[in-house]
Formats: sequence, C-alpha cells, structure tokens
Amino acid sequence: MKKLLFPLCVLLSVGYSQAQTVTADISLKYAKSATALFNKSISDQGASQDYDLAMSSNYGLAGTFNFGKIGLGIEYLMGNFKAGYQGSDGVGGNYTSYIDLKTIQIPVYARLGGSRGSFGEFGVVLHNVKSASYFNSTYLIDPPIADVTNQYQNFMGYMVGVGGRIGLPKIPVMLSLSARFMYSTADAKGVDAFSTDLDLYNPVYKTNAASIGLHAGLVYSID
Repeated sequence: MKKLLFPLCVLLSVGYSQAQTVTADISLKYAKSATALFNKSISDQGASQDYDLAMSSNYGLAGTFNFGKIGLGIEYLMGNFKAGYQGSDGVGGNYTSYIDLKTIQIPVYARLGGSRGSFGEFGVVLHNVKSASYFNSTYLIDPPIADVTNQYQNFMGYMVGVGGRIGLPKIPVMLSLSARFMYSTADAKGVDAFSTDLDLYNPVYKTNAASIGLHAGLVYSID
C-alpha cells in the first residue's frame, strides 16, 4: 500500500497546484460483480475441485474531493464476496459449493477526469471479513451449511476502473457508471471446495481474491 500512496500524493499535489477551486461530491452506490477466490491447492485437484461462477453485490456511500481533473475518493460498501466451486463428490455424483463472505469493503483511489464525462480510477480496496459461510449442494457433505468464519482473514486488493458521469435532466445529480477490476495479492486464507481448511494442505498456498463488475451511483456535487 505504501508503494501506491506515493503516486497518489504526487497526483494530488499536481492537481492541487493546477486547480483554481476544490470541489467535492457524495454518491449512493450499488455494485454487481463476478467474484472468485483462487488457491493453487484447489487448482491442483483437477475435476474433483473446479471453479464455478459466483456473483456478489455491494451497496453504500462514496465521497470524492476534486482538485481540478484529479480526485481522491473513498467508499464504504456493505455486502458480500462469493466464491463458487463444482466437481465430483468422489462417489459417482457431482456437486456445487460456494463460500459467502459478508464483508465491508473500503476502496481508496485516485480518479482522473472532469466532473462530467469519462474517467479512470486506480487504488486499493480493503476487505473486512465479518463472517463466512460454506454451502454444498449434496447432503453427502455433513453439514451442508457450515460457519467457516475463523478460516478467513481480512485482505487488501488493487483496483483499476474506467467509467463516465452523465448529467440527469431537471435534477441536480449525475449518474455514474464504471467497470472495475480488483485483484488481491494478499492471502485471504479459507477453505477448499469441500470446506477443508487450506492451512491443512502441504505445501500451503495463498488464496487470492479477484472480481470484475459494474458500479452504478447517483452523484451530488458540492461546489
């Protein structure tokens, strides 16, 4: 994170020196993303443990301080982060399973662009894991739903995105739409597709989180 703070500070210093005024905006946000948790111990299992599509959603508030065409933003998003799996259960049947992390996500980022029109953004996303549940579609797994909160930990990911802001007629708000990609090099730990603690594997590999999704918001500018 320290490596990212330096370019953020440089951009803000340049923006502040060039900006005649400093503005701010607040927004209500909603995000829908495809999400996954990757671990080499799972990947090495072949058809018995494979990845499946998982969709997650988040909502909350965002705020940005704008220094000309450079802004510094922070968000508070509540929701979940899911990971899906599929494969053979070892007795002739197939299964699907998923992990549901209840999270608070705090993106901190620089936004490059004007108050309207297209923009780019990059920064970090802090994931605070509040709880974690495991579900398996077959009752051969006992229990089919389990609390695995203690097997996961908080993690941070790097984020890049592109989007645009559009003014809405007759009301003093804008519509913001953006696509974001996030990848975490930090270890989220966790369990495999059968809820076995990944720390019990030998060797132990990191669990990397990834997401790609659409973010929408209603933005109110404070001049």
